[in-house]
Parts: sequence; structure tokens; C-alpha cells
Amino acid sequence: MKVRYLTDACIVIEYKGKKLLCDPWLSESICYGGLYHYPPIDIDINNYLDVDCIYISHIHEDHLDAETLQYFSKEIPIVIHSYEEKHVYNRLKSIGFTNIYELKHKTKYEIAHKFTIEVLAADNCDPAICFKFFGCKVSQLYENSLQIDSMAVIQGGDYVVVNTNDCPYELSHTMNPYILKQYRKVDFLMTSYNAASPYPQSFENFTDAEKIVEKEKIRQKCLDRAVKYCEDLKPEHIFPFAAQRVIGGKNYKLNKYTATTPLEELESELSLKLDKANQSVKVVLLNSQSYFNLETKTSSCEFMPPTAMEREEYLKNIIGTKPYLFELPEYVIDKGNQGNLLEKFKVAQMRMKKKMDEVYYGMKIETVLYIDAFQDYIYKIPLNGEPVSTVCRSEMKEPYLKLTLDYSLLNMILDRKAHWNNAEFGSFISYLRKPNTFDRAVHHVISYLHT
Repeated sequence: MKVRYLTDACIVIEYKGKKLLCDPWLSESICYGGLYHYPPIDIDINNYLDVDCIYISHIHEDHLDAETLQYFSKEIPIVIHSYEEKHVYNRLKSIGFTNIYELKHKTKYEIAHKFTIEVLAADNCDPAICFKFFGCKVSQLYENSLQIDSMAVIQGGDYVVVNTNDCPYELSHTMNPYILKQYRKVDFLMTSYNAASPYPQSFENFTDAEKIVEKEKIRQKCLDRAVKYCEDLKPEHIFPFAAQRVIGGKNYKLNKYTATTPLEELESELSLKLDKANQSVKVVLLNSQSYFNLETKTSSCEFMPPTAMEREEYLKNIIGTKPYLFELPEYVIDKGNQGNLLEKFKVAQMRMKKKMDEVYYGMKIETVLYIDAFQDYIYKIPLNGEPVSTVCRSEMKEPYLKLTLDYSLLNMILDRKAHWNNAEFGSFISYLRKPNTFDRAVHHVISYLHT
């Protein structure tokens, strides 16, 4: 059994000539040009079209990239979790795939003889832990699950691989005893070690110095989560992967504040933490397109991390010069043509309120949402049903959450040509909250604020 690393969370697992592709993202960038691979990739996708099955863990573009998926046969089996909200299924159907298998929690799919994948849901959802604000469960009254992540256990013969994807330990640790009971051992653990969120780099509540402090707290927490997985699952090897992506375009300087452990420091830092926790787990790092052989317990080549100088050159002079999608001529709206969006917000507010009534039993939120698109006024969207309006920035009243973003991007979101989730993920939205406390409901309902 071999685990071949391509990039980010994109992995090919091979057993006796059969191949499973996980979370393909092989295009240059996602999130409207906001996020790029790091290290940069040089992959011919035609070399990987012979896979027998694809597993998509969740809806985020670094795991479900429509541009990459266009290359694959539309008859190929695709395995996903049976989510309550059908975002993943509907997205795959819109691309043209016809063999989509929605697996319920703790359900196996046989890729080939003695080669299986079991999908486990991360139902213990809490955005206060993962800092992905849009899309998670809000009201405990709602009896159905709104989780957006899944993890998987892949077995080939006697070998067991666990892929936690983006599931933080706190959200999915209840599955670890089940995995050990069902499979008895874990040979290879693949887990994220970075935070993929707008926090703290996109929060105006912090000074630059405070962002560095917050970044370090989260970075250490992410590494500690990988250690916790090891304490529970006792894998022989751990492969820290995913969330190594970087912010491109003119916002590239925000990379300074993202909770990312540099690749050149990763093995030593994680190994030290594992040693302190008395975990005899071997850390495996792989270059793009190299593989680890579980039978021989060896990598196909020596890992060669990029240097800090190479990373800075790439950020500043290569991806830092590239435009965003909403800056292209077909999407950009010049300052002189930027009209008042109040009528669109009225329709969007009604749609959002309908969702709040249906899913959250008429929930009222007293926090006011303000949206700043660099016009002479800002938009006030009450979340308690009061009418939307435009106000001066000096008229904002607590409690509130203010979102600041480009006008052209905002217009695309309202017209459903873009989405809040991807804009957040690409660090295109700046947040200011007063008081500076996290309110899960506020962030969730914004997902439905579009026409």
C-alpha cells in the first residue's frame, strides 16, 4: 500500500494497482485568486486520471475544486458523506458526475477487493474551535446535523490509513475509540497541522503585534491537536499535511499573520512535541508527487523543504502580483458605477430571515451586521428582522459585527456569483466586532445573505 502526496490535502492511496484520490485541488488558485499552493506545484493532471475512485471530504474549494474535477471521467465513483445539507452532492452533480455515493456515518465503500474507505462525520461541530465561521450548526433545537467536515479510514489488506482532513481533534475525537475498536491499529495518520481560517489575520480588533501573539497561540494549538490524535490512535507514522496554502494577490502580506508552521521547521517542532508526550510516532514529510510505502516503511525520496527566502520571493514577486477574479474587467465595477445595493440587501435579508425561521425556529439575533464596501455609507442589516438601511460609519451601535470587503466582490456575492464562505476563506473580508466576542449564530446566518 502506497500513499502518494500531490499537494495540500490531495493524496493518492494505492493498493494492488487500484487507486483512491482524496480531495483533488490541482489548479493554480482557488477562492477567486485568494489562495495558492505552497510550495508551488508542477503537476500534469493527466498522470492522475487513472484513479478508480475519488473521496471528497467537504465543500471547501481546497478539497473540492471544480476546475480540477472537470478533467475526470464523469462516470468515476465519488464517495462523500451523506450530509444533511446537500452542498457537496449538488456541486458534484453540477459538474456532471453521475456516480456519487453518499455514505452515512460509519459506512464502508469497497473500492476493490480488500480495499475500502469508511467515512466518519465530524458531528461535534463548533466554529469557536476551528474558526471557520460560516456553515456550522447554530441552534441546538435543530434536530438534524449541519456539520460540514468528514474524516475517513482507508484499509488496504492489513494496512490502515486514517485521513482526518480538516477535522480538528476537538470536533472528531469521539471517533478515535471507534476506529481502534474496528481496525485494531493505525499504520499511517494524515492530519492537518495548520489553521485554515481568517483568524487572526483578517480581524481589525487586533494590532499587528497582537495578531502575531494570536497566530502563535493557534499555531501551537494546531500542532498539539496532531499530537492528541497520535495519543488516541497510536499510529506508526504521522504525515502532517493540508492547510499549507498561502494568500496571494495584493493581500499576500497577510501571510505574516496566518497560523502556519513553516515546512522547514515542521518535522523538528512536531517531533519534539511527540517526544514530550511520550509518543513513539515517526513523522513523515513528502515532496509533491513522492510517496510513502507502508510495506517497506520508506519514502520514495528525501524530503526537501523550501527555504524562508524562497517562500518570501514566491509570495512577493510571483503570486503577490496576480489579480483577483473580481478585479478582472468582466467583474470589476469602477468607483463611478458603484450604485447603492440596498434593494439587493432587502431581498437578501428576506431570504436569510426565511432560513432563520425554518432552520432555527424564528431565532432573533440582536447583534447588528454592518457591511462596508468603501462607499460614502455602509449598509446596516439588522438580524432581528428590522429593515435594512444605509448609515454613516459613526452611527454604528453595539453589539455589532462589521464586514469590510471589495464592492465588486460584494456585488458578486449578493448575485450568487461568489459566496461568503469562499470570500472568508480567501481572507477577502475584514472583521470588526464589538464587543470582541464570538457569536456563532451571527456568522452562520450570513451564509444565507444573498439574493
